[in-house]
Amino acid sequence: MVKTYFPWSFVKDSWYKQYHPYGEEIIQRIRPVLEATQLFEPELPENAFYTGQNSNGVVSVYITAEALEKVRQELENVTREILLPFPDPISEQPEPVDLEVQELTSTVALLRLSKRVKKINKRNERMKQAEEELKMSKELIEKKKNVFCSIDIEAWERDQSLLLEIGWSMYDSKTDLYMDQHYLINTYKHLKNGNFVEDNKLRFQFGTSVWSTLPQALNELKKDLDWAVERDGEVILVGHGFESDLKYLSKHKFRWPGTRPGENDSEDVHKSAVTWILNTDTLYAASIHDLHNPPSLGKTLKLFDIDTWCLHNAGNDAHYTLQLFLALVSKENEERLRKLKEEKEQGTPTG
Repeated sequence: MVKTYFPWSFVKDSWYKQYHPYGEEIIQRIRPVLEATQLFEPELPENAFYTGQNSNGVVSVYITAEALEKVRQELENVTREILLPFPDPISEQPEPVDLEVQELTSTVALLRLSKRVKKINKRNERMKQAEEELKMSKELIEKKKNVFCSIDIEAWERDQSLLLEIGWSMYDSKTDLYMDQHYLINTYKHLKNGNFVEDNKLRFQFGTSVWSTLPQALNELKKDLDWAVERDGEVILVGHGFESDLKYLSKHKFRWPGTRPGENDSEDVHKSAVTWILNTDTLYAASIHDLHNPPSLGKTLKLFDIDTWCLHNAGNDAHYTLQLFLALVSKENEERLRKLKEEKEQGTPTG
């Protein structure tokens, strides 16, 4: 005999929706049947609950048709007492796949399972978005149209609100050339790192460092971004753990170029001519299908045999981030990434 399964959340939502027009007092009367220990009294048939996936890959808790009938009868008893219509039949749903029986004996166990399923779906959705970002990154590079800009900020290790240096690197996919800039903030010339992170602010490897005020440095960054937008109508940002750098720029009210630089600039990067914000840590995670604890910039570069000098210099980190980005989207590294993915799945240390 072929069993039929129903998503438990769909069942509850359907019946709550049916009785919602009768008011909150009625909802409170039926809630114990669907939420509290009464759900398992009388005892449900053996193997009443399963987990499974629908055609879109969404994981749900499923209840068997036999168990559902028991719940429906219990709900019918409640509605009969308060002279309400009997619960509507639940329409059949698409057959789930990868079904796995769940031994549940209490509502507490069912609640825990539902929370676990929610976390799984959230993780799967993040992975789906990461894979879409990786796919888009490859397409953007193949077009050889855009300028990709990586920005890195180094703050003082004892007070993260004090910015010591800012660097950016721009990769022109049309010409296959880099342009690198590194600015040291003279307001904090007397401060340096070295206790918790390396002090490499005077070791820029891709040009000449410039001492300036922070507003002057940000103005130069704006000029370079304006150039990219004026040429291409857009600019693409690339970072590794980029969120903190964007927050620093937002705090200092940096204005991102609009589609008409100087006319419709915005402090909100999402309302600017920046069309994509790509994260190399996310791209790497998508490549090995594991979003948990992505490695640092230095460790990820090492996995691709990219030689580095003087990391934790803002200009160097920005340049190496772009190098990592290009390595991640390169067809030449597909086999390397496949092996890294296999090692991760097998629990073998990488690097």
